[in-house]
Amino acid sequence: MPSDDVITAVATAWGEAAIAIVRLSGVGSVALADSFYRGRRPLADEPARRMALGVMTDGTSVVDEVLAVRFERGASYTGEESVEIHCHGGSAAARGCVDILTDAGARAAMPGEFTKRAFLNGRMDLAQAEAVLGVIRARSDAELASSGRALQGELSSRLMELADDLTELSASIEARIDFPEDVDDAETEEFARGIVCIKNKADILLERCRVGLTLRNGVRAAIAGRPNVGKSSLMNALLGSERAIVTDIPGTTRDTLDATLVHRGLSITLVDTAGVRDVPDFLGDAGMIESLGVERSRSAIKEADFCVLVIDASEGPADDDMTAAMSTHGKPAILAANKCDLPPAEPGAVSLGDFAREINVSALTGEGMTELKDAIFELAFGSSAASDGLMSTERVVNVLASARKCVSDASSALEHACGVDVAGSLLAEAAEYIASPLGRDASEELLDEIFSSFCVGK
Repeated sequence: MPSDDVITAVATAWGEAAIAIVRLSGVGSVALADSFYRGRRPLADEPARRMALGVMTDGTSVVDEVLAVRFERGASYTGEESVEIHCHGGSAAARGCVDILTDAGARAAMPGEFTKRAFLNGRMDLAQAEAVLGVIRARSDAELASSGRALQGELSSRLMELADDLTELSASIEARIDFPEDVDDAETEEFARGIVCIKNKADILLERCRVGLTLRNGVRAAIAGRPNVGKSSLMNALLGSERAIVTDIPGTTRDTLDATLVHRGLSITLVDTAGVRDVPDFLGDAGMIESLGVERSRSAIKEADFCVLVIDASEGPADDDMTAAMSTHGKPAILAANKCDLPPAEPGAVSLGDFAREINVSALTGEGMTELKDAIFELAFGSSAASDGLMSTERVVNVLASARKCVSDASSALEHACGVDVAGSLLAEAAEYIASPLGRDASEELLDEIFSSFCVGK
């Protein structure tokens, strides 16, 4: 249902630009805009979705020359009667247009309120609405493509297909519960095959959404190691710029430093850390400062998704390398043997443990940089392809995981002869989980939480 009030906001970023767009939405938007728009004819008399040249006035003087367009109910972004006013870019012109509209009775839109109205008016479901934010915040082509697929309804259609399969099979099972003595082995096997088919679909969708979530959030990779193995140099080489200070003095890095790159569509935040080692007590105040840096490094490593443990290939593993390796907290880690351009050390007796990959690199020559970034990418996605990702949120992934567990439990219930009634109940519960990402029966609190993360004007 259309809202009773007209909302307005600048839909483009503030600042100097060629164009700024002011949006209005709600019953009476056209009449309100016509109170201040002066063109060859009123907007109400212009064809819908056709730009018209005119000016916006404040009643006494011209605020700006604009292009204005009206949208009829059902044919706008929000599904409501709407107007867009395209004025010159810059804060003064856009703010002037918004001010005269709000002074005349329009309400300043809340963050994400235009998209929330689009959802409430049935223009898109909740999965598509959340994909809008993914499109806006996309940092790579892969992330944009993932969000675009969800916005065009691919995630929604897969969810609805899965929900329909669950509902249909649950109903078939429920229909037999009243006559359990008539359920023979052949029917039980048919139910079991149906559950396996649904479970496979759920697995595929869950993995695609996990890939989409990884694309959306990116990953954090902590560059760890003992002092003076070239961690900061390695970070600079990966970034292709002098982001971190590099000297020959051990312990130059005393705090963590973040920088982000995009590789094969994945946003990777690199975290350069201070050297990790057991700090000797005799260092006094200098040792205390270094110990604080080590603790910050340990915290950064703990918060990261992956670790890149750097060693000096020209010296070989040492006891302090073991100390640094132990700080990785068992996270997936890559061993980067730096300074491979120098003569290699003799194999040492110190074993640093198991790593997902071991790569020879040189921060000086750039050798191994692409291979190292590829290794981080592969840790993030495993055998899944980034091109298959469907933009998702942690909430959607958790809901799908819960639904998938219900389906798995239903399969176990049949396998262990717990009864078709238990299996049917679990499938019905899974169908309820699947409906959640589409926004069916979404609470006002959930909607407020989701749309409050949007920018004003979207």
